[in-house]
Amino acid sequence: MSLLNIISLALVVALTRAGPILNNPSRVLRRDAPAPSAYPLDSACGNEWQYLNFNTTVATDRVHLQTLHDVICGGEMRAISSYGQISAQNVNTPYKRYFPESDDEDDYPTNVKDVLGLIAGASSTDGAIGTVVGTFVVDNLDFAANVPGASDCTVEGTLAYTLEDQVDDLEKIHFCDLSWTRGEASDVDCASLDPFPSTKMDSFSRIALHEMMHYSSIGPNTPVGETIGDCKNGDSEPANDPPRVHGLLDPNQDDNPAVTEINADSYAWMSLDAWMSQNCIAGSDTNNWASFFTQNPPPYNE
Repeated sequence: MSLLNIISLALVVALTRAGPILNNPSRVLRRDAPAPSAYPLDSACGNEWQYLNFNTTVATDRVHLQTLHDVICGGEMRAISSYGQISAQNVNTPYKRYFPESDDEDDYPTNVKDVLGLIAGASSTDGAIGTVVGTFVVDNLDFAANVPGASDCTVEGTLAYTLEDQVDDLEKIHFCDLSWTRGEASDVDCASLDPFPSTKMDSFSRIALHEMMHYSSIGPNTPVGETIGDCKNGDSEPANDPPRVHGLLDPNQDDNPAVTEINADSYAWMSLDAWMSQNCIAGSDTNNWASFFTQNPPPYNE
């Protein structure tokens, strides 16, 4: 990374694992904290993530368990992460909307491909998803109060977070109520989309992929070499939707390409962009799926 990029990173980027900061959160002590389990409603698929604090006698919990199971075992997470991986490998339009091309110092496409490859996995014969996902834990409890300086689901707009719980010493994902309002990517009406990527194509799988990026077993175990967090744009607001994620890279906006590979939503929106493009492209253009969105997102400050 060049000196200019390092200086730029220090000036305009703030990394956090959980979003806005709360002052002096109280610590909630739990005795004999339960251990994570496999999918409790039926047989788990290969490398499915683990579950904690879900009550299978509660209808809402059962619905959420089914959603979490389906996003892995139904193949959507592998499909989205795989198309993101393909876009990075080919350095095609979805990739170039959110990430820089290689330069003399950094092979960004390979870095991005390797990160997403951990999620997608090497082969369908190895499981429904990458091996590392089987180590992830989804906690139904809003446990952020146990983590000093972290935010919980009471913070407006928070969809989910990934933190290490200081009570049970587990790194875990929690999905807030707002996240459950997102549907499957395959249910998005292609005809309703803008000519550029927008939140109209958002899905639960995009939120899940974002949180997976935060895990300490992802970024540090790839050429990225560090934890993937949540970066901010030049106006100090989170880069968390297509215009803002694109704005990190855009030379007419933030012009800060070095931070894109440590921003979770850059991976999540690029992968969803790539998958949605191939899903929505019509007729004989299937070989040119990367051209589905004909425009980049508008500037985030418009």
